[in-house]
Amino acid sequence: MKNLILSLFISIFIPISCQQKKDIAENKNIIDSSFIGNLEITNANYINNYFSEASGYLDSLKTPYKNYEDNKIIGFKHNNEFIRIASFKSPWYLIFFENGKYKTLDMINIKNEYPKFFNHQEHTALKNLDSKKIIDSIAKSKYFTVEEKDADLNNDTFTDKVIVLGNNDDIDPQNPNTKVAPILILLNEQNKKYRILTNENIYPNDFGDVFKKLVIKNQFFTIELTNEVPDNYSTDKYITFRFDGKLNEIILSKYGENVHWNDGTQNNILCSEKNFGKLSFQEFNSNTIRNQCSH
Repeated sequence: MKNLILSLFISIFIPISCQQKKDIAENKNIIDSSFIGNLEITNANYINNYFSEASGYLDSLKTPYKNYEDNKIIGFKHNNEFIRIASFKSPWYLIFFENGKYKTLDMINIKNEYPKFFNHQEHTALKNLDSKKIIDSIAKSKYFTVEEKDADLNNDTFTDKVIVLGNNDDIDPQNPNTKVAPILILLNEQNKKYRILTNENIYPNDFGDVFKKLVIKNQFFTIELTNEVPDNYSTDKYITFRFDGKLNEIILSKYGENVHWNDGTQNNILCSEKNFGKLSFQEFNSNTIRNQCSH
């Protein structure tokens, strides 16, 4: 784990008199690298746009930081010697620190300078975490995004995504390609890259089901489908998946189907892992799940 310091000063500094400097030194109001954690932000009396942008950028990288008042002497210990980091020329500035090396810079330059100082790791991660680029590469001209939601499916604090695509062509019984509308899961792996899971067998399927809703709750997400045959029946289907930590996979948790007949009667199907076992997201097929529910 990197030992970093990032100090942000976001107020205009008032020159400190010699007596004030002496008072600070006597109070030993000093931050050093043995005291701090991963990443530190020194905060002044108010938050402005620079601080908001910088902290928002760090949040997007899942980089932890803390706030300090701006009456601190900033520095670090090296070979039992305290090395003070001088104030920057700008009243809004940052200090990057890693392995005894540091850099002071204007706060507005954080997005350009952060990946340069820390060996491009975060910059590479951002490229690999370009969800729009991934979705576009799969959708191309065939599909469009119906719904996209953020989640934390594997409870690791990193943001995953569930995306439901729709087919640009109307369903043609003679053309199987029109019965495909992929559903994607992008599992965020430590903010380095996405693990991409795809299923093209959920809807429209052989029944011509229509996507109704995507519901996410903690490590579970449910895809709701609906269908209607006029003057005959209507159906609602509930397909719930969950993350299995032991398998490190998204698996089917429950499948439910409610059939409402026009004569007022109703048939319900509900099955769980006891019926279909450990069925992965990629293996699920709406056309055959009924048979597996009967086991």
